[in-house]
Amino acid sequence: MAKPRKTPLTAVAQGLCAGLIGTAVFTAYQMATGKAEAKPEPKDWSEAPEPAQVGQRVAEGVFHEEVPLEKSGLLTQLVHWVYGTSWGAVYGLIEESIQKPLVSGVALTGAVMTTDYTLLPAMKLYRPPWRYPATTLAADFARHLIHGFATAAAFRALEPVFD
Repeated sequence: MAKPRKTPLTAVAQGLCAGLIGTAVFTAYQMATGKAEAKPEPKDWSEAPEPAQVGQRVAEGVFHEEVPLEKSGLLTQLVHWVYGTSWGAVYGLIEESIQKPLVSGVALTGAVMTTDYTLLPAMKLYRPPWRYPATTLAADFARHLIHGFATAAAFRALEPVFD
């Protein structure tokens, strides 16, 4: 017998919690592999990490709030954690629709990568995906699978809390 489906609101709430845990696992992986190493202070916004540049553009373009360059490190972390956690809401809806965590984890990773390689080139922060070697895209997908599978595992572990 199939388990009863959650309401969309419950799936989103559980997904957000799972997304936070998935982002923590992904961040720990990045730190362990040196992908999250501290970079020198940027001299201007074009040298800041992409998440900081996205955050700066949103803060100034949408909210009309100027962000000092000295806050680029904080903005990098803020955007990274909000972005990764919010994808958990999407995961919750995917998983409650198909109830196959492995498939849902891969689908989440595909959605994140598609969004990254669509929006970031449009913002002139990445090149279009066809300008990257296939090995670069594959490695990026593999790294992001850590977030997708960690979010899937966390969603499953949180079942008793949200049932």
